[in-house]
Amino acid sequence: MPFETVGDLRIYYATAGSPTAPPLVLLHGFGGCGDSWRRQIGPFSEHYRVVVPDMREHGRTNNPLGGAGVNHRQFALDVANLCDGLGIGRAAFCGESSGSILQLTLALARPDLVAAAVWSSGTYFWPEDLRSTNAGLTVDRLAAELFGSPGPDGTPSPAFVEFSSAHASQGEDHWRDLARDFIALWSHPHDADFPAETELRGIEAPVLLVHGDRDASIPVERAVRFRQLLEHTEFCVLPNTGHNPPEEQPSLFNGAVLDFLQRHYLAAPEAT
Repeated sequence: MPFETVGDLRIYYATAGSPTAPPLVLLHGFGGCGDSWRRQIGPFSEHYRVVVPDMREHGRTNNPLGGAGVNHRQFALDVANLCDGLGIGRAAFCGESSGSILQLTLALARPDLVAAAVWSSGTYFWPEDLRSTNAGLTVDRLAAELFGSPGPDGTPSPAFVEFSSAHASQGEDHWRDLARDFIALWSHPHDADFPAETELRGIEAPVLLVHGDRDASIPVERAVRFRQLLEHTEFCVLPNTGHNPPEEQPSLFNGAVLDFLQRHYLAAPEAT
């Protein structure tokens, strides 16, 4: 299994497609892992060198910094370090939820690296009411809300089994560390995870925003405002879709992403 070591961080990543094709890096959401892109890796690898990391503390990637390292600014730095270590000088990036949020920092800090970007179910801030609600959750309450409560006999839900198993290589109860750090995110100051709103117009790369019209976590109305803050942006709203378009609507999502990248990345002479 391939790992890239940066200091004492060991980033697990998978690859697919021709090693000489233009690179495309897929960035999963919080609580997921690289396997979350199983519906995209095959179609995307027909055109791209696909690189699919597990983010810090997720899946098979460790987190020597503990909770202090679990923020979107650090995630962006980790992605940049991975690309540098793999010799990727310029790439397209496609993220979902946290995998989109981290790209705000990445696009501003490393315009040399980001040739094009797809942000699915992303946001540029967290409202105070959501911060307050989520910061007050317990680990077990969070698990129940996201994955459903155990059955009458104590059997965990299939969704919870999939979630906890994705991170079990770091310990059977590693999911609890991840859940605690997710709860802690909501108490961070804004700039621990997001650039200032005024900075967003400085993003040079072409961006595709993809959003579900029924996203209960990040309402589509916020995505509309998000689009208005960005200079070089296309906006795709998928019907009957919640917070995870790549999983819920893979055919529509894949088609929109491939079309966007064909026009804004493959056609660019610096796509290497």
